[in-house]
Parts: sequence; C-alpha cells; structure tokens
Amino acid sequence: MGKFVYDNSQQFKILTEEQVKTMHEKALYVLENLGIIVAYDEALDILEKAGCQVDRETMKVKYPREIVEKCIESAPATFDLYDREGNFYCTFGDGKTRFNPGSSAGNILESDGETVRLSTVKDLKLLTKVAQSLPEIDFVSSSIVCEEAPGELGSQYLYFTEMQHSTKPIIGGSTDLEGVPRTFKLLKAVLGSEENVRKKPYTIFDICVTSPLKWSAIGARNIVDCVKMDIPIEMISAQIAGATGPITLAGCVLNHTVELLSGLVLIQSMKPGHPTVYGGAPCIMNMKTMYTPMEAMECSMVTAAYAQMGKFYGMPVHTYAAMSDSKYIDYQAGSETARSGLIAELVNVDNVSGAGGLNVIAEMSIEKMVIDADYIGTLKHLEKGIRFDDESIGADLLLKVGSAGNFLNQKHTMKNFKKEQNLKNVTFNYGERANWNKEGNWSVSDKAREYVSRIAEQDICPLDEERTKALEEAFVEVCLDAGLTKEKAEELIQIYKEA
Repeated sequence: MGKFVYDNSQQFKILTEEQVKTMHEKALYVLENLGIIVAYDEALDILEKAGCQVDRETMKVKYPREIVEKCIESAPATFDLYDREGNFYCTFGDGKTRFNPGSSAGNILESDGETVRLSTVKDLKLLTKVAQSLPEIDFVSSSIVCEEAPGELGSQYLYFTEMQHSTKPIIGGSTDLEGVPRTFKLLKAVLGSEENVRKKPYTIFDICVTSPLKWSAIGARNIVDCVKMDIPIEMISAQIAGATGPITLAGCVLNHTVELLSGLVLIQSMKPGHPTVYGGAPCIMNMKTMYTPMEAMECSMVTAAYAQMGKFYGMPVHTYAAMSDSKYIDYQAGSETARSGLIAELVNVDNVSGAGGLNVIAEMSIEKMVIDADYIGTLKHLEKGIRFDDESIGADLLLKVGSAGNFLNQKHTMKNFKKEQNLKNVTFNYGERANWNKEGNWSVSDKAREYVSRIAEQDICPLDEERTKALEEAFVEVCLDAGLTKEKAEELIQIYKEA
C-alpha cells in the first residue's frame, strides 16, 4: 500500500467498476435478445414507434442497444418536489438520503407491541400526523391500506386521507388501471389547478414491474398515464431471489437492471427528461423456511449493487430499508433497521422507504416509526460529515488548553457543541442509569407510545375548509368513476371524519 495516497472513491462499493460495466452489457444483451412482456397496447405502440421490436401476439418487446442508451442519457439526475401548499420542498436526487414510512401494509401492530390487526383509516390518519411531526421523516406515503377502503378505489382513499394531515410530498401509487387519472383529480382539488399538479409535483408514483420480466397492464398503463400527466415515476422491481428472480445475487441484479431499463425506455420514449427514479424492493426466498424476508443481508447486498447501477446511469435511486422482518420491536428489528438504513445511505440511495415497517412490510408500527426517526436522525448527522475548518480543527485551542487541561470551561465548547452533536432525540436513552431509574425505567417503546399519544390529540396542519370541500367533491367523483355509489362515497368520507 502506498504512503500518503488517498483514493477519493465512494464510501461503499459492492461491485467493482468493471463489474458494473459488465452488468450493463449483459442487461443490453438480454434486452436485445429476449426482451420483456409489456401487456398494454398503447405502451406497445409507443415502444414500436420508438424503434423497438414488438411482437403483438406475445406482447414481447425487444430493445435495441442504441434506444436503451439514448433513454438513459435523457433520464434526469434530479427534479424538484413541492409541498401541499405549492412551496418548493426539495431537489430529489441532490445527494441527500431522504426517508418515508413503509408502504401498503395490511396490518398494524398496536401500541402494546404485541397485538396485530387489520389496518384502518384511523391508523392512517394517526400515522400521517406522526410522520408530519417528525422532521427526520421527509415524505409521507401510502403506508397502510385501510380495511374500510373498497378494492375498486385502489389507493385513492389513502391519498384522500394523507393530503388532509400532512404538507410533505407523498410517495404513493395505484393498484388499478384508472389509478393515475383518479389520483390526478384529487391532487387538482388540493393544489388548485391542473397546472399546479403538472408544474409543481407533489407526489411520486411507485410503479412495480411484475417479476420476472413483465410489465402488467396496470403497471404499463400507470407509466403511460403518469408521463401524460407529468407525475414523477419511481420504478420498482420487487423480485424474490430464488422464486421470481435468480437465486444468485448477481443474477438478481441483472434481472433488476433489465426490468428497470425496459421501463425507462417506455418513459423516456414518451417524454425525454420525465422525472424517473431507479427503485427496488429486493426480497429473497429463504430456502430453509420458505419465508421471503426483505431485510436479510442478501437484500441489502442487492440494494447496494443496483444502487451502483442506478448511479452509473445518472439517476436518483430508491430502496426499501430502515425496516425489519421481525414481528416485534426487538433486537432483530433494531439491527436490521440499522444495518439496512446505513448501507442505503452509504451507497447514496436518494429515497428510503420503510420506517415503521415489520414482517416483510406486511405490518406497520407507528411507535417503531418514531423510534426509527431517532435512528434516521443519526444517519442524517453522519451524512453532514465532519465540519472541517480552522475553528473546528482547533489547533490554537490545543495550544491554549495544553496538556492535562479542560475543554469544558472553554468558550469554544459552548459555541460549538450544538453544531457538533446530534441532540434531538425522542426515544433513545443517553442519560445516566440513576436518573433513568428515577424517571421510571422507561424503554424506547414507552417513549414512543408517549409521543404518539401526544400527537394523536393534536390537529396537525389540517387542510383549509375551501380545499377540504373541493377534495370531498373530487373524491365523490372518483368513487362514482370507480363504480361506487354516491352514498358509498359519502359513507367513506364520514368514516374518515369519525376515525
């Protein structure tokens, strides 16, 4: 090893530069020679016009190398997001790692940490309020499905609820063919105009490919509609290694690359420069238990590898991390949340979904989300790095204090300690045992429950009366469009109000 030499590289790499290039070449080979099924006629029309080889009978599309690379070139590295009030919120892809709760959980773990039941709109209201209150949680998301929501509505009941209790941008999505235009109506009601929806994006739409190697009619239609309506897209490959993807991790990364590049071609062929996120939710099929964990170490390894691919393509990257496959808020939950969250940050993932998630994200715990926010705060502190200037280095300070001196009584300490230390904390214990005993021997879960109880009593950033009325009218229209009656729509609104 050379002396006085420093290689200015990424903090963590699981693939070498040559391996990344090889993966890219292999992906192009598969796209050209096998292709992928795209089960939506309008998408096939777009791809054929772009120069892809389309077999209408099988719905199989093959992608020439030059078209794929042209679409990679046009995909933007960053795009701006806005909040519910139309204010600039952040530049997505600016190098900062941001976090949002897990998504689409059918169950909720109650505050006792043991009882699991179906999730309700009351849970979503509370979870959204808590997420809004935590500065470490950057976005809200369609984190639980709500058992009251009719299947015909897709995720529109979730948007209806979330927009009334948070100003933060929404990571959402749809499970139905008409999901995007229906969601657009709700966004328009809250943002005030179609122009605002298009020019000031307030949501990112998750769209999943069906592994292996198929864009379903719903996925492809959602892509086409999002591009038409100027809604940013977060493509997600949720393959299961050994089941819907290869058992080898390198094979999973190749499959992931092929699936997302095929979606990218559809997006960028429609509108070069459309905001697109390179995302994923890797799982494995545990061959011992037949369980499909999302937070096994292998999942983090796949995330690290596909994140390198996304950065190689100059795109913002997403993953599921900072959550756990545990059924309790226990050591497994803490270790998996910490390990996956740290790896996601070290490989520069731009958006991490998962805070509060348990059991392959089938369950959400609002209390765990509060605890996770404390941990995420430490990651954000790490992301800032070490302040490096004459004052922080303090060479003259060392000369002043000297050997066996004391820094506690120095003005330098009082001036700088808030800049250097992450002191914001809701649940973690950084105090002395004696004081902790006097305070009642509380646990992190105790503190999280206290916090959630306080937020539950507060009215967090409610939507004003005028926009609430517009949103309710739009929601009734969406319900009618979905085949529900006006009475059912009004019943759902009343259930929400009473929750």
